[in-house]
Amino acid sequence: MKPLANVPVWLVWTAFAIALIGFADATYLTVEHFQGIIPPCSITGGCENVLTSPYAAILGIPVPLLGAVYYVLMLVGLYIYLDTKKEVILRYILRFSVAGFVMTMWFLYVQQFLIHAYCQYCLLSALTSTLLFIIAVVSFAKYSSHESI
Repeated sequence: MKPLANVPVWLVWTAFAIALIGFADATYLTVEHFQGIIPPCSITGGCENVLTSPYAAILGIPVPLLGAVYYVLMLVGLYIYLDTKKEVILRYILRFSVAGFVMTMWFLYVQQFLIHAYCQYCLLSALTSTLLFIIAVVSFAKYSSHESI
């Protein structure tokens, strides 16, 4: 397997900044959830429908809380990689982004076809998760061999 040591630092920092935005968004929704507040939804108008739907929790855990955990794990992993330059950390982070992207696709499907409403905060999270996935794909395609990750 070709090393990922050639991944530019700016690309890792970009992923870090994107994960930070995702974390802030998910944390905001988590706090609002536990305060019993539906955040204002001036762009898409469907936040209340999405955030109070049966799909807004998994096994009783609010989806935004799961998102916040995902993003904090990404942030910690990226920070550890930047500090240690241990390739194995970066490989795990890049793989983890695939899980985030799969969940993003599921939640977009749910909003479109099951709830028939969109939450602007959820869409921001979908964007950040998708960007992290794209960075992972670019990193492996450009800076690694084409072997399995």
